[in-house]
Amino acid sequence: MLEVKIMKEKSNIISLVNPNLVTQIGDSLGSGIPYMPLPLAYLAACLINKYNLNVIDAFGEDPFKVWQKENFIAQGITISEVVKRINPSSRCIIIYYSSVMASIIIDEMMNSLKAEYPQIPIIIIENSQAVIGCSLKHIIDKLFACGADYVVFGECEERVPNIIDIIIKSDLNKLDLIDGIAYKAQNGMLKILPQKKNIANLDRLPFPAWEYFALDKYWKLRYAHGPMEGEYLAIMTSRGCPYSCNFCVIPSTNQKKWRARSYKNVVDELEYMVNKFNVKEFHWEDVNPTVNEERIIEICKLIIDRELKIKWKLASGSKIETMRLETLEWMKKAGCNYISFSPESGSKHVLKLMNKPFDHDYALDMVRHMNRIGIKSQACFVLGYPGEEENDLKQTEIYIKKLTKAGVDEIALFIMTPIPGTETFGQISGYKNFSELTFSPAWRDDFEILSTFRMRLYKKFLLWKIIYHPFKVFRQMINLLRRRFESKAEMNIYRALRLKYMVARGTNKC
Repeated sequence: MLEVKIMKEKSNIISLVNPNLVTQIGDSLGSGIPYMPLPLAYLAACLINKYNLNVIDAFGEDPFKVWQKENFIAQGITISEVVKRINPSSRCIIIYYSSVMASIIIDEMMNSLKAEYPQIPIIIIENSQAVIGCSLKHIIDKLFACGADYVVFGECEERVPNIIDIIIKSDLNKLDLIDGIAYKAQNGMLKILPQKKNIANLDRLPFPAWEYFALDKYWKLRYAHGPMEGEYLAIMTSRGCPYSCNFCVIPSTNQKKWRARSYKNVVDELEYMVNKFNVKEFHWEDVNPTVNEERIIEICKLIIDRELKIKWKLASGSKIETMRLETLEWMKKAGCNYISFSPESGSKHVLKLMNKPFDHDYALDMVRHMNRIGIKSQACFVLGYPGEEENDLKQTEIYIKKLTKAGVDEIALFIMTPIPGTETFGQISGYKNFSELTFSPAWRDDFEILSTFRMRLYKKFLLWKIIYHPFKVFRQMINLLRRRFESKAEMNIYRALRLKYMVARGTNKC
């Protein structure tokens, strides 16, 4: 009897959509950075044994195809092609709201899918584990106006299967048993059920189902979020962050909680992916993977014990104060060769405004040690935070010079943008749509001033690097020519040039 039930459910088709990668025209610094769709791959793994999946990766299926939508360049297949690839028998369509910058594409995609398939429910899932995502509860009205039937807040792996089960059984009264969702009730009223919990035991989740995605296309692109040396996969070993930085969306989407997978579960995935896809490089997309230092060390020891010859990079960042010099030594032995961390500002005044704890002197010591043992480092800064003054920017410049002398390999300078779900959302106005909320917000009244400062500081950083570490500059030039990148900076030069070539080769307007 059980076998018959599984066969029947397997006949149900579920369509999953990853939207296009979106770049703001003229902005190679704050948009257009590709992230692998980890939440969608996790969800696919949770559904694979029960349903037939129709996965449409609008970006990954053809990342070399570009088309223009207003002031943005989209990479991947067109919206009309996405619509054609939906199986009309799908029981629901799940769209991954990958980033706030992709809003203009996702909105039109929802409208088009609802117009073509009005009978198929559309479920929108949140990117709750990345700073480029946004808190969907803050844009809920827009999502339903564009055609959404259900919106999922936070993690999707448990909520979405429950929604699908209710849809298939037409038992809509049970929707109120699911937290962290929004839907339209039968009377037409919008019902919002607040997010109450997160997945406590992440080890229970299956590994991401990357077999549904065109990995070879991601690899042929030759650029990624983390520095790409060769064929790679994204991995997430923990979720959330215990800190409450005002400019960051993670506190809203994760309720200021940090949860981690066990060290064994993490290394099991690394080994599994090495054997299944023959990859030797992993980009960690945790926003703060090193909160538990003992766990990181145990991960490193087990990688070494299993003789996994891999390279791995903390691509999305780390709280530098959660590590010691000894931790760095273990990470290096286990294959870690890149760590991103975020001072955000050289000014203690601005850090206080941001509610951002950071130890400037400690970070300098850690950078010196990373430089000695051969781990590349990136320091990220936010410019233009409300209340920042000219002297604060000067303090950032002074600190970047100290970091450069200590051996930091690259810096990233982002101009503050008020992403929905952050404490700063609503404090700065002037944008016309959410896609303009890039880290180069040209709509800000002070953008020209901040942009000029940013470019001048990048030039000074390069000059200081030539003075203090000339061999590093030479090595980065060689890496750029070889297309095997050890830092995001050299890779982003290639990314900007390649996108410019693709646009020049032919862009369709949609």
